[in-house]
Amino acid sequence: VEKRLTRGAPDTLAPRAVGLRVFAVATPSGYRVMPGGLTRVAVDGDSRVIAMQRGGRSKDTWVLSGAPVNASFSLLSTTVKPEDLVGSRVNLPSRAAENLFWYGRYGERCDSAVRVLRVAIAGVLDHAAEPSDGLAPAIALAHHLGLIDDTADADVALLRAATHPEEALANRLRQLSRAAFNLRDRMSADNWRTLNQLAADPVFQRGAALPVALAWLDRAVTSMMTLSGFALDGMTRGSGWRFLSIGRRLERLSHLCVTLQVATTDGAAHGLDWLLELTDSTGTFRSRYLVAPEWLPVLDILMRDETNPRSIAFQVKGLAEYIAKLELGHGRFASDVLAPAQTALRDLSPHDLHPESDAVADVLEQLRRCAGAVSDELTLKFFQHAASRSVLSLVA
Repeated sequence: VEKRLTRGAPDTLAPRAVGLRVFAVATPSGYRVMPGGLTRVAVDGDSRVIAMQRGGRSKDTWVLSGAPVNASFSLLSTTVKPEDLVGSRVNLPSRAAENLFWYGRYGERCDSAVRVLRVAIAGVLDHAAEPSDGLAPAIALAHHLGLIDDTADADVALLRAATHPEEALANRLRQLSRAAFNLRDRMSADNWRTLNQLAADPVFQRGAALPVALAWLDRAVTSMMTLSGFALDGMTRGSGWRFLSIGRRLERLSHLCVTLQVATTDGAAHGLDWLLELTDSTGTFRSRYLVAPEWLPVLDILMRDETNPRSIAFQVKGLAEYIAKLELGHGRFASDVLAPAQTALRDLSPHDLHPESDAVADVLEQLRRCAGAVSDELTLKFFQHAASRSVLSLVA
């Protein structure tokens, strides 16, 4: 059924083409049209094509009953029988898989922003008392990540990025909240509480000085680690968890590559304490070496160490495992993209672990590009919602 309908627009009523889709069911006495349907509305008054891909909208259409109905009636079983038990091998809607993937990416993106801003602001405060080796590369990294403007005063820009409700960190937290909202039926109350505390922290409602901003970033790091803990310890190891984990590892891989690219260029002449602090690897370094941080062991920890969850090798190894698991049920889609970069990383010699190394620069750039390519392949394979793969029967 198709006709023109008056639809509300700002301050006016405007005609639009609509299409009404109704549904019929077979009964012993013949077909019966269900009371209601789906109404689709065209995007503008001149359009005769009603398509969601072109900006159209859809609304449920209801038919009012002439008398009260029994709202508790249902054809669904009221109890679960042994044969009804559901394990982890269940269908995962493509949209849910995409939301989990982006929730993982946005979560890691927020964590990275918080840590970069914390290191930079701590460097500003320390620099007021004595020169800080880590200040210049931390600010350069904040510039590179788009957290602050190149033309702005660094102190003011860092403060705005960390505490202003319309700036870098607040925007990233809103992206995370939007992704989480699409997954609200899959998230625990504790997870929601932590996320809401982050997005609604009082620091965004009032002006703050740098020491207050630093205290807020300390709280934010703790909250981000709590959110990571929910994913690590609060989700069953099904396909949904795997998509979330792929998102987290891709984002962390990309961030680590950019961080080390900045560190080996803008920060080559500076100390390395800031880099270990940023990557949460200070304890790892101190437990292994009784010397001041040097490029050789630091790059080994952050690039080649598969046991360090903040290293590049750890992300690549995990991605290879998750992708291989998905490919068991869906064919090859990204392992061939990841393999060359993984081999280049594995072949990186300890003798090349210094900031002037062309081999290090080449591997970092190859891995950074690889992260984007894997994301693209994953999107093409699983997140095309209009295709027949709208529901994924994924192996757990």
